[in-house]
Amino acid sequence: MIRTPLNTDKRHLIEYLLSRYQFKSRISVWLLNFIKSDETLLRHLRFVDQVITGCPTLEIAVIESPSTAIHYHNESCSIINSNEIFHHVIHHSYPLDIKIHFNPTQQRDHRMDQFLLHQLLSFQSESHDLKISDAFTFSKRTELQLIRMIESQIDLSLNLKDVHAFQHFSNLLNFIKFRQ
Repeated sequence: MIRTPLNTDKRHLIEYLLSRYQFKSRISVWLLNFIKSDETLLRHLRFVDQVITGCPTLEIAVIESPSTAIHYHNESCSIINSNEIFHHVIHHSYPLDIKIHFNPTQQRDHRMDQFLLHQLLSFQSESHDLKISDAFTFSKRTELQLIRMIESQIDLSLNLKDVHAFQHFSNLLNFIKFRQ
C-alpha cells in the first residue's frame, strides 16, 4: 500500500533530481524549483517515460544526454531552449507532462522507476489511464514489482468493497500483463 501522498513524492523526486543530476539548461533548474514550491503546478504535473502525443510536455535533459536542453510543446506551439518556456509553464493550469532525458548509456534511475510506479498506481482517471500507462517503460524487475503491487491493491479494494478501485486496478493489471 502506498503511504506517501503523490504530491509529496513529486516534491521529493524533484529535490532528488536537482541534487543528483546536472541539467543542460538553467531554465530547467528554475522550473523544477518553481514547480516544487507551487502546489497547483505540482498537482497538474505528471512525469513520463515517453512523450504522449497531444499532451503538453516539458522535455528537459541532463548534461550527459544527447537530447535538446529544454523543449516545451503543446498543440499550438513548440519552443526550444528559450526563456519563454518558463512563462508558458508557470502559467499552465492543466496537466503537464515532464520527460527527463537521461544518459542513455547509463542504467535506469531506480528512484525514478519507484516514483513512476507510485504515480501509475495513483491515477484514478480511467479514460486517461491506459494512454498514460503505455508511456512508461520499466525494467523486468520493476514490472514484476508493479504487477505485485497492483495485485495487492486489488486484494485491498476487495477487502474494502471498493468497486471503483477494484475496476481501476484490474484494468491496469490486464493492460500491463497484455502489454508484455
